[in-house]
Amino acid sequence: MSLSPYSKGSNKPVRVMTAARDVPVASQDGLRGGVQGRLSSGPAFNGAGELNASSKLDAMRQIGQIVQAASQQSTLARTETHEQAQERVAMLKEAHADKHGHKMQILGEVYSEEIWLSLGRDGFTRKLFAVQNVAAGQIPKVKVRKKDVMAWQVTTDVYIQESRIRQNYVYPPIFYLLCHILIEDKEIAMASPELLDEKFQDGLEAILRREDLITRQLLVAGATTWNDLTLYNQFTPAVLSNLRMNVARWGIPATTALISMDVWGDILSNPDFANWFDPVTKHELIMEGRLGSLLGLEILTDGFRTANLQVLQPGEVFVTGAPVTLGAVCQVKELDSTAVNKYAEGRPARGWFMEAIEGIVLANSRSVSMGRRV
Repeated sequence: MSLSPYSKGSNKPVRVMTAARDVPVASQDGLRGGVQGRLSSGPAFNGAGELNASSKLDAMRQIGQIVQAASQQSTLARTETHEQAQERVAMLKEAHADKHGHKMQILGEVYSEEIWLSLGRDGFTRKLFAVQNVAAGQIPKVKVRKKDVMAWQVTTDVYIQESRIRQNYVYPPIFYLLCHILIEDKEIAMASPELLDEKFQDGLEAILRREDLITRQLLVAGATTWNDLTLYNQFTPAVLSNLRMNVARWGIPATTALISMDVWGDILSNPDFANWFDPVTKHELIMEGRLGSLLGLEILTDGFRTANLQVLQPGEVFVTGAPVTLGAVCQVKELDSTAVNKYAEGRPARGWFMEAIEGIVLANSRSVSMGRRV
């Protein structure tokens, strides 16, 4: 029996939450191939994974519907037979019953790999910041292109600390991203096919959400260091242009706008946005929170994630410069998984302990501006 919870009879692990590249999108689950657009008469996506839309406004509305539908899924959407579902349950029970922990270790490696991939695919931290891999024995450091700037970095206690940088490099402290995923015996006794997906969501909440939450705290702290906070009642092109200019006036190319999903409603209701909006048409990009571009800014959101994984507050908008001007994630140790059991502590549970080591620094606070609804 395969040790991967997402395989279909093969011994090769199949990654979670991604459609098979050789299978037409229309044949995937209902969200991926069957969401009906209000203005279009067919599925939201064709067999090649391209958005079906009659106009830019139609595309914008369909994107909003798709993101909203994705955020309301409590578990991963999948299409499988009853036999395949029961096989996944039997596989989990077999791994849980392995007293040596070998099968649980393999299962944990599948989990940790997909959570690790999700940091870059579904999280926004690694889309906003440059990512640097720190070799063994090296000290994390990030080059500062402009001296005499205010930087914000995460300390070892995961607090945000301000630093004035007058040299060519900033040396961010490193910290842990930790996660405990445990499955108790009573959960195994009543296990359903959704149990593995629910535990995977627990891992995403502990790792992916935590990293993005830290990044949001950095952006909030840095946004008002050099730039004024922009308050608005209705999000308009003038508001977006002002946020963009706050960054561009320092000679920094503004490249990205990170928005909470309620702001999308303002964008839809203002016809001027449709004239400037260039929508994303690929399904896989929409499901990564990439909505399109406005005024040369790529629009990102965390609104496609379930409520427990979202970190942006309603009405929040951040405009940031290119990653090389904003800051970096210094990756010291990639996410690693170790099978654990709690029987010696008097708790009937097995699971995994996951750990990653990294440092994050917002190296130039001039590279971010913030808007907030009032």
